[in-house]
Amino acid sequence: MVILDISSFTWTQWAWVFATVLASYLASSCIYLLYFHPASKFPGPKLAAVSYVTYCSHWIRGRYPWFLEEMLHEYGDAVRIGPNEVAFFTPQAAEDIYGAAIKGQELFLKTDLMNFGTGDLGYIWENDPVKRKAAAKKILPALSTKAIRNMEPTIHFYLDLFISKMKDHGTNPEGCLMSDWLLWLATDMAADLTYNREFHHMRDGKGSDFLETLRGTSFVGILMQLSKKIPMIKLITPFFIPLKVLRNVPASFRANSAEVKSRIEKRGNTAHPDFMDFMIAPDGPSPMTKKELTHIEQVALQMFIAGFDPVQITFYAFIFLLLKNPQVCTTLTKEIRDSFKSYEEITPQALLSLKYLAAFISETLRVYLPASTGSPRVSPGAIVDGVYVAKGIVCQLSTFTAQRHERWFRDPLEFHPERWLPQEHPLYDEKYADDNLKAAFPFGLGPRQCPGKEIAWVQCRLFLGKLLWSFDLEGVSGHEKYFDKDFKAYLMWERPELWVRFLPARD
Repeated sequence: MVILDISSFTWTQWAWVFATVLASYLASSCIYLLYFHPASKFPGPKLAAVSYVTYCSHWIRGRYPWFLEEMLHEYGDAVRIGPNEVAFFTPQAAEDIYGAAIKGQELFLKTDLMNFGTGDLGYIWENDPVKRKAAAKKILPALSTKAIRNMEPTIHFYLDLFISKMKDHGTNPEGCLMSDWLLWLATDMAADLTYNREFHHMRDGKGSDFLETLRGTSFVGILMQLSKKIPMIKLITPFFIPLKVLRNVPASFRANSAEVKSRIEKRGNTAHPDFMDFMIAPDGPSPMTKKELTHIEQVALQMFIAGFDPVQITFYAFIFLLLKNPQVCTTLTKEIRDSFKSYEEITPQALLSLKYLAAFISETLRVYLPASTGSPRVSPGAIVDGVYVAKGIVCQLSTFTAQRHERWFRDPLEFHPERWLPQEHPLYDEKYADDNLKAAFPFGLGPRQCPGKEIAWVQCRLFLGKLLWSFDLEGVSGHEKYFDKDFKAYLMWERPELWVRFLPARD
């Protein structure tokens, strides 16, 4: 029997011991992940089975949605994209993951992906079903049909201001930069609808430190999420934060906190209705405890982000796709102009009867959905699209893949609003009769589906109605770009600069 005297080991010998132990650990871990882990029955790249390197590298490059689409095309209806993560894309998988609920509470729980260490996850980011349901009781009435009707004047105000600014600046030969103007429009409108906060980006024709900070966190936010997969990424994250953004982050949060406190003090005495009317009772006690105040600040910030980012993305997509598809633009413009005698007649209720308008919006949300992430959920141990997913495995749906797959849509990468038209419409095309329209769900499914769907439709209809009644659009630069080549996805979409001229349709 040989007894080693480790006290006499040299540094070289210790290095060999460490390397041997590390190699043994890595080898055994790989063997377990490849052949014995509960997710090992799902097909996918071998590297993805043993590491999140592949997953993270595609997110960092801004190409994750396309990577996931490619994997699902190659490996089938379910693919292993990480050691403990599986992705699906079928409508049945969507129902099984996001629709599964008991008493309105989801069974597949939200992961901690959106937990950035704020101490309170508010409403949208909250992964505890009980806490989220409590927050929902207060905020969901703010998105009811009656509440939205009361907020319509505010929506009209900002869209009218945008139209006015395009009349002032959009006729110039160089046009207007939509990446900026639509960002300002969406930010101004969302802040005012959320808590009567006025930014005046459009009025002043320039951005703000708050907005620059918010946009600057798009890539950094992805790195923070990826650090939950590979902790080492946290070490490099600070090097990707622009110095100006780093300086402005604390000030932006303080400003948001101050605005919320100011709004609380003005409860019952604001210029117009907003979402916070439903978070704080006009005649109720002021939520002065730190915990209550932090929660309201988080909910308000999340409602603002949910009301600004998807809107500016979708409005950009509208204009980009109108310029890319001139015949579609002509058809939609004719429908709008034939339906109204004056600008003042354009209301959400009047726009409901415009079938091609609705089809255009639906097709835009299909080919260019606002959310790029897969909304990962933790399996409770359940069947997903006929396959058992063990408890603890993270699963997600690639909505991006589902809405662009030839199994559900004919000519899936082409833009055809006709696929959404009712059969009796003159422009209905039988070619798309077999499309599975239920495979497109840009607002999500189940208990966590977007509660702002109705107000989003109001904003989209009004934006397009007022825009195309007022202007003929002319692309100057950027419209020649391509979605699958020139766009990137982080927390927010990164898009090409789009310059557009707005030619008044009437004097």
